[in-house]
Amino acid sequence: MKLDARGHDRNGQYRPADQRFEGRSERPCVAARIACATTMWYVGGNMEQLPTPHNNLFHYALTHAPNARGLIESQFPAGVLRALDLDSLQLEKGSFVDPDLRERYSDVLWSVRLAQADHHPDAVKERDQTAYVYFLFEHKSEPDRLTVLQLLTYIVRIWERRVREGLELCPVLPLVIYHGAADWTAARSMGELLQTPVPLAEYQVQFRFPLLDLGHRADEELGSEPILQVVLRLLKYGRSPRLRSELHEILNFLRTASPTNGVENWLEVLGVY
Repeated sequence: MKLDARGHDRNGQYRPADQRFEGRSERPCVAARIACATTMWYVGGNMEQLPTPHNNLFHYALTHAPNARGLIESQFPAGVLRALDLDSLQLEKGSFVDPDLRERYSDVLWSVRLAQADHHPDAVKERDQTAYVYFLFEHKSEPDRLTVLQLLTYIVRIWERRVREGLELCPVLPLVIYHGAADWTAARSMGELLQTPVPLAEYQVQFRFPLLDLGHRADEELGSEPILQVVLRLLKYGRSPRLRSELHEILNFLRTASPTNGVENWLEVLGVY
């Protein structure tokens, strides 16, 4: 049964996921699973639908450890990288984005062990050695002026989940990824958002996030992992007339990808995108 990217057959009829492969004994390919109903993902333990192809591609890519690691290594400074044991990266379930904002944001959370305790003060050695890396993808064409507030809210939710599970609070390293056509002009810190008078500033939440603005970042600064390069460049040029001229070079990165990365699956996924 041939379906379009939103799960409709040739007559325009929507087919639920359990009806899409009737009469076929083989397991559906990755691309078919990605195409189904604009893609279904586990959100808060439940299957939910992600709203855009950009969202789908980002989410699929950043739930793979080599891509997540490549993004971390290319976007955080050396001191941060030395503090993390990136060999211990583990994908965490769930989304922390409000349901009514999932057309604007999508998120992926990874846990990671802090580096060996002898790199940290004695007071830290006895604490939980977990940290999180939290990717938030802003996939609208213009930035949301309240992104910093939304991000802070999601980080608090991560902490609240740990408290419910009887765990200690731990560091959360956020990274916002943006590929809109408009320049990023929104606040990146609570201080910018609040415009607080100086005498009150020290009593306010001090929080600032790093931003990967794909439209203003050179291609060579997008990491060395081939699949990550392909995904980020497609997101970067996906709305641009330059996509056609860039596509050949973008797909050439797949030739350098390790066979263990499932290049054939990625070709199918990128074809759907």
